[in-house]
Amino acid sequence: MSRLRTPRAKLAIGALLFTLFGAATGCDVITSVGPKSCDRSEKANPVVTYSDGTVEGGIYMSSPWDSNLLFFPGGMQIRLEHKLGVVPRAVQTYLGFDENGVKGGPLSEGTGNSAEILAVDDQAILVKNDTCADFWLLVTAEAGNAAVTSSGSTSGSSSSSTGP
Repeated sequence: MSRLRTPRAKLAIGALLFTLFGAATGCDVITSVGPKSCDRSEKANPVVTYSDGTVEGGIYMSSPWDSNLLFFPGGMQIRLEHKLGVVPRAVQTYLGFDENGVKGGPLSEGTGNSAEILAVDDQAILVKNDTCADFWLLVTAEAGNAAVTSSGSTSGSSSSSTGP
């Protein structure tokens, strides 16, 4: 008698198939490298424009440290209009798990593909969350030596960049 025809072997194969099939149906979609938990494509995540935030002393902040951080779900692309009038010399992203920033928990610097800076110009900064994790986002940008005057013109030099 063959070993595969014994009741014990049939039960083991059945359990294996059930486990594999059950795991596959429990995941949204199976890709060549595993389950797909969110769609991070540009088509599924069109760019959202954010035009609030403040500029003080040549530094743009999308929100205060302790309130109104921007919801930043997996796949999101956000275009932040910084109002600096020049290409920022420095841009920094911060991520947290609470809308209230440091009041609701710690913030960390955005790293890896959790906060990719895709483009920067004299009007806006384009940031993408290329993960499937949801965060709350705060962005700062500094004009550097190029100061914005009351007429909207700038002093100092600026470099060009690919615009958002």
